[in-house]
Amino acid sequence: MDYLDYINDAGRPPPRPERRLLRDRSNLLNEFDDMEFRDRFRMYKDNAAEIICLLQTTVSCDSVRGTPVPPSLQILVTLRFLACGTFHRETADLFGVSESTVCKIVHKVCKAICGLRKDYIKFPAAVDQTTYKLQFYEYGNFPGVVGCIDGCQIPIKCPSTEDAELYRNRKNWFSINVQGVCTPTMQFSNIVARWSGSTHDSRIFQNSSLCAQFEAGQHSGILLGDSGYAQTHYLFTPYLHPTSPEQQRYNRAHIHTRGLVERMFGIWKNRFQCLRYTLRFQPRRCCTVIVATAVLHNYLRQHGCVDPPTEYYRDPHVPMAEVVNDNTGHAYRNSFAVQHFS
Repeated sequence: MDYLDYINDAGRPPPRPERRLLRDRSNLLNEFDDMEFRDRFRMYKDNAAEIICLLQTTVSCDSVRGTPVPPSLQILVTLRFLACGTFHRETADLFGVSESTVCKIVHKVCKAICGLRKDYIKFPAAVDQTTYKLQFYEYGNFPGVVGCIDGCQIPIKCPSTEDAELYRNRKNWFSINVQGVCTPTMQFSNIVARWSGSTHDSRIFQNSSLCAQFEAGQHSGILLGDSGYAQTHYLFTPYLHPTSPEQQRYNRAHIHTRGLVERMFGIWKNRFQCLRYTLRFQPRRCCTVIVATAVLHNYLRQHGCVDPPTEYYRDPHVPMAEVVNDNTGHAYRNSFAVQHFS
């Protein structure tokens, strides 16, 4: 009898797996207390609620297996992915949606955030440049500064295209080389996120609209950059081998002031951990995510969101090829050092 039962059971089709249902996460803001929410999203609930209000009208409602996903939930899905920096699976499990749905939502919401770029990432107008010069001088004793510029490598997966090796940077991993210019309050006043990792910082700047504006005399102040940039009458770099006292004082003020852009990058990456881990999108979509996080960075700093705890990562320094400056650039820097640091 047991044998016949075994035969009958074996002939039956296997039971269907239970259908996965979309969990109700419409009140996720109320599911965690403020500290738990901050640990998961690296911002407070009030900040997230403000961002939802800001984006809700620009993010359309989607459906997953016939169940509507409201804009507020899509925005929270995106904020979680940007904050945790892990694979989509963890974010999908938290919200009860598939990984493919998370990918679709993240790209759509990041495009909506990028639509706010002109409102939150602005290079200072002539009136504000005077204020910036004063604030930079109060911080580092370097006169005339309206911004500090640097490049930042954001890791991405190896692109499945013929030009994939262009994305391999000098540290031997694939990335987008992002140009950022910071304000005295460590916000982005300019960002360029479209160049492959092997592109030199100086080339990115020389092909940017910001460089064209300085060349045309639209800005009265100067930028501070490292030795990876060319020394000009509006972009000042440090002395590689300072000899005189004024050159040494120039270098101390330059290094201290320009450190603001490196601190800004650190805060930016600590809040949005996706920038530290490998972005597993096509390069074009990676650039959209990068710019979206810069917009959110500025928004959160403007609205008083506390910076996330500092986290230290071992990232071996590989020096960038130094730009060979002509005599004109050296003359500008020598004259400036003598005038302001004698």
